[in-house]
Amino acid sequence: MTINGFLQLALYFLVLLAVTKPLGVYMANVFSGEKTFMSRVLGPLERLIYRLCRVDANVEQHWATYTAAMLMFSVVSLLVLYGLQRLQYYLPLNPQEFTGVNPDLAFNTAASFTSNTNWQAYSGESTMSYLVQMAGLAFHNFTSAATGIVLAIAFIRGIARREAKTIGNFWVDLTRCSLYVLLPICFVGALVLVSQGVVQNFKPYTQATLIEPQQVTKPNAGAETRSGNLAGNHQGTRHKRGRVFQRELGSPV
Repeated sequence: MTINGFLQLALYFLVLLAVTKPLGVYMANVFSGEKTFMSRVLGPLERLIYRLCRVDANVEQHWATYTAAMLMFSVVSLLVLYGLQRLQYYLPLNPQEFTGVNPDLAFNTAASFTSNTNWQAYSGESTMSYLVQMAGLAFHNFTSAATGIVLAIAFIRGIARREAKTIGNFWVDLTRCSLYVLLPICFVGALVLVSQGVVQNFKPYTQATLIEPQQVTKPNAGAETRSGNLAGNHQGTRHKRGRVFQRELGSPV
């Protein structure tokens, strides 16, 4: 490893160490229902979500009820993502007119993103429509992470509350994790990405004309070649482990 690599690791661990206590205190206040500096902004939205979903934030659940709620939420969200992929040709925000994803790939992707594995056995920019990526995959990037966090919180409560029969409310924990923890982090991260030129729009893909196109020979495949395409669909250059450009995030411009 290079010196630059060690410096990056050192910086990462220093930042991680610096934010551990303040972030931990903040999350403890969030999941215990205490006011934080974000309560004035997000508090009304949190209460509105409870009213719309008919959730009583003051009622806690037994561990079995908590687990059942988590499983029900995961199964329903998995089926919704599966349906979005299968029906994407008939849904809006599909300027490339991608057809529906094959059943096996759609189920694999839905199960993967629901379980926070995020295994992408496809080339995202040539398979998924804008709607599926935003309302399906990005939704699970949020909720699958939130589900893992709230289960850890519930586990901690179960250890701390030796005599209590409840471990919190899954719907309340999920809402608070999404609003107070993940949303602010993603908002800041989005600003960083935008500042670096990462863009997203609803227009059809732009086909770039390369000034000096290069032919790359596929290993162990004779004379078969594919040229790299730096436009939005990332359908180009292959190697023996798969597509070089397959990713959900747009290229910096």
